[in-house]
Amino acid sequence: MKDRPGLRSDSLAFPEVLAASVALIGPSMTPILIAPYMYANAGNASWLAYVFGGVMLLFVALNLNQFARRSSGAGSMYEYAAANLGPSMGALAGWTLVWAYVFVGASQFGAMTIFVQNLLGLAGWQVPALLIFAIAAAIWWIFAYHDIQLSTILMLALETVSVSIICVLVFLVLFKHGPAIDAPQLHLQGMSGTSIGLGIAFAMFSFVGFESATAFGEEARQPLVTIPRAVLASVVLASIFFILCIYAEIVGLRGAKPPLDQLSAPLWSLADRFGAGYFKIPIAIGAIFSSFSVALACVTTGARIILPMARKGLFPAAAARIQPRYATPHVAVAIVVIAMLIVALAMYAARVSPINIFNYCGTLSSFGFIVIYAFIAIAAPRFLRRIGDHRPADYVIAALALLFLLVPAITLFYPAPPPPTNAFAYIFLAYIAVGYAYFAIVRRKSRNAALFEAPTP
Repeated sequence: MKDRPGLRSDSLAFPEVLAASVALIGPSMTPILIAPYMYANAGNASWLAYVFGGVMLLFVALNLNQFARRSSGAGSMYEYAAANLGPSMGALAGWTLVWAYVFVGASQFGAMTIFVQNLLGLAGWQVPALLIFAIAAAIWWIFAYHDIQLSTILMLALETVSVSIICVLVFLVLFKHGPAIDAPQLHLQGMSGTSIGLGIAFAMFSFVGFESATAFGEEARQPLVTIPRAVLASVVLASIFFILCIYAEIVGLRGAKPPLDQLSAPLWSLADRFGAGYFKIPIAIGAIFSSFSVALACVTTGARIILPMARKGLFPAAAARIQPRYATPHVAVAIVVIAMLIVALAMYAARVSPINIFNYCGTLSSFGFIVIYAFIAIAAPRFLRRIGDHRPADYVIAALALLFLLVPAITLFYPAPPPPTNAFAYIFLAYIAVGYAYFAIVRRKSRNAALFEAPTP
């Protein structure tokens, strides 16, 4: 009997694992598309929302690394929850992760459409959105199907180009503005409790995906060292980048007509205002690169969540197949790409604009990430207690992570978030209910009950 084909072990070095996390964060998306929504909600406190978001996810990362330093495997976040919270909660963790990655990926159909149409519009060309959808989906599938090492190298290269272009523009703005601190931002002018809460929720969308490195445990070199470093580094680097960018955009576009919260291409407006119109084409190209890498990261990471779930019967058995030549979970890759495309097409058919496909899908993804991050914070001290390696500080870190996560959770769920987020909350809860019901049915019908048992210490 032949052994089941496995993923390609020892194939990803630290830069490539870090690339997976950074690419799924998609740092370029924040100054390019998320900044106007952030400013519309948090105003001059936008930088503080990113400080809060960075600290919040740093505590989540510390909990996540309790597992990553001691064990590794494909789909680790799902497996961490299943092993320490029980099979039912583990199944919910897996479903929420799949939800989160699919919606982040679907958001990039909207982003890619905006960027491609803006770039080609400079030459007077018009490209139908559906054609962009089809080409993007095909390219993402091809790269994710063939080679994870090639995919991560490409993601790192593309995101590096995009971030570098934006950093040059940001430093140009800060240099021309001078060393004086922007007083309205320093004094948080106009801030309220509601505004900062909504700002933190949007900040979370900027950060989501930093944990994606944990899904590559079977393929990383020295995973117990490489993955924890990548998780922490991605949070720290993204935090610094987001704070600098949002500060520069607000100070650089203060008094502009239209204002930042009404701009669809804020970096273009910033470049025009500071006499750097020559940055428009590089920014547009960099934005396409960034959107491409975010979606590719969603496909590769989401597939590696589906893989262990399929091995436990939570997806069709075919989803656990490994492509023999390329050592990739090719069926799971196809599932993620198709799900992303269906979501984007459904929104487009409902006459949702590309910018709102990006915005709405990003908001929907945040529900899934809040839940899985909370599961990890609860599971970490249970895991440490189970292996007899717990300290009081570990419980404090877990409690702080949960406390910070309450802020975006309350904003999105209670008492009633603004439309259409209020509808999104019910859609997500319905999805969770259906997922749990499916798990119960599969577990009852399964002939191998051991698949649903939590691992013993």
